Amino acid sequence: MTAPAIADPREDLDLDCHFDMGIEKLYAVKWYKDDQEFFRYMPYQQPHVKMFPVAGVHMLPHETSCGQSRCKVRLTGLTRDHSGGAYRCEVSSDAPAFRLASETHNVTVAALPKVNPVIVGLRDSYQLGDVLAVECRSSAGDPIPELNWYINDVKAPSNIVGDSISSSPKDDGLEHRTVTLRFQIDRKYTQGNFIRLRCVSTVFGIPVSPQTVIRNVAVKAQPTTQVNNEKLHWPDVSSNKPKLQINSSLLCYCYCTVIAYFSFRIRADKLTLASCVTAIAP
Repeated sequence: MTAPAIADPREDLDLDCHFDMGIEKLYAVKWYKDDQEFFRYMPYQQPHVKMFPVAGVHMLPHETSCGQSRCKVRLTGLTRDHSGGAYRCEVSSDAPAFRLASETHNVTVAALPKVNPVIVGLRDSYQLGDVLAVECRSSAGDPIPELNWYINDVKAPSNIVGDSISSSPKDDGLEHRTVTLRFQIDRKYTQGNFIRLRCVSTVFGIPVSPQTVIRNVAVKAQPTTQVNNEKLHWPDVSSNKPKLQINSSLLCYCYCTVIAYFSFRIRADKLTLASCVTAIAP
């Protein structure tokens, strides 16, 4: 017997049963869901095919194909609440042996996301001190996918992860999920000059591989303001006349574009500086 472990409600479900009767004669092939018979094939009786109502089972009669070594049925209109369960194919032989053989497969109905989640709102680069605020959005599914954020392969703390937001179900009953991530960038979140963000989508209770999206974000250091320190060249006052005399006044004007402190030294024989007026102008 072949049957998928997970059936997508957006698609039909094929159940296929193969058997080898050997020298014995086929009497009947019966299909069950959770021990409730929903289909019977008896090649030597009229009618050959009988169907029985079972919750969650909707057959496509024209897609049914049964014979002496195989019986395949197709179900449509699957629902997660009613169509999942244990499906069994039971084959019996006619007299005189009346042998019976069966096989059962468990089928889970789930609409798994068809594409990986996406990260929305991410810039190409950030600076230390910037606030990084992004969203991770899942593809549609039923059950609703679960989303988890990882920063540098470590699960993000709950205080920087926003509440999950589920979209309204559409006509197909599927829903999306969105989870936010918001934090101020500092050195504890960086690996060298970048941050590795990873969003992982899983489906609770369904044994399937997680879906992942990874983005590496460049982080630059904050720009620094550099003030060029230029040496001022003053003329040698000792070479100019008239020279300062005792009790003369010296008036100094200092112009600068930033607040600064200046000191002056006047070298002369036995000359004492009486006063110095300093003016700072833009």
